[in-house]
Amino acid sequence: MPLWDLMTWKEFESFIDNSTVAVLPVGSVEQHGPHLPLGLDYLIVDELCRRLVVRAEGEGLKVVKLPPIPYGLSAMWLGNPGTIDISSNSFINYVYDVLKSVVRWGITKLVVLNGHAGNSDALRLVASNLVKDLSSNYVVVVTSWWELVGDVINEVFESKFFHADEVETSVALALGVRVVEVGVKGSEIFRRYDDFWHSLDLSRRPKIYVYRFEGVRREPGSFGTPEKASYEKGLKVVNTVVDRLLKLIKELVEGKV
Repeated sequence: MPLWDLMTWKEFESFIDNSTVAVLPVGSVEQHGPHLPLGLDYLIVDELCRRLVVRAEGEGLKVVKLPPIPYGLSAMWLGNPGTIDISSNSFINYVYDVLKSVVRWGITKLVVLNGHAGNSDALRLVASNLVKDLSSNYVVVVTSWWELVGDVINEVFESKFFHADEVETSVALALGVRVVEVGVKGSEIFRRYDDFWHSLDLSRRPKIYVYRFEGVRREPGSFGTPEKASYEKGLKVVNTVVDRLLKLIKELVEGKV
């Protein structure tokens, strides 16, 4: 399996060519309720990328997975113990430097798979800055796993996607990530959402983005209906994410993206 950090430099040199796609999982370490681990966000995307690499290898595609970036922009959860928050400038510069080092070795196609919503704006800025500083030969794709499966979430789940909820708990179960207790209940979502300005329906594009100070302790830290989570629901999300990432890789290599 082509994992960047487990290759020797000789193996790496032999593997890389102009068709190689590098995938970078990026997450966070933050509270995810009383039943999910602090590292859930990076654990999810790391395993999704690992499964993608296996699938890609089976179809003759050259995809290499980078080690995950575990820390992110998590100020909204600083009220709960264990959360680690990185400043925006540090995060942006760090991810930029990682990706700039990746392209140094002849890789021109990169996919960043995000697992934490708080990272989204910063990651798009990094990608934009990187290609501006390089040339037209480079392509960087940034997406979050839930953005690939809004339709599946609407179809399969009884509640909308938010945090440490039915969706994330189900995905954790499907990926074999540690779930301390099944059946934990969540509280109501504390943010203000409505179907016009900022819908939680991922098949609709939000019209506004609202920022308020949120770094206070939340009990229990899980939201919605995590007690309705299941392995089967999560597996449908996982399989669809990997399928669509594989489609993305193929089209990226073919120059269609």
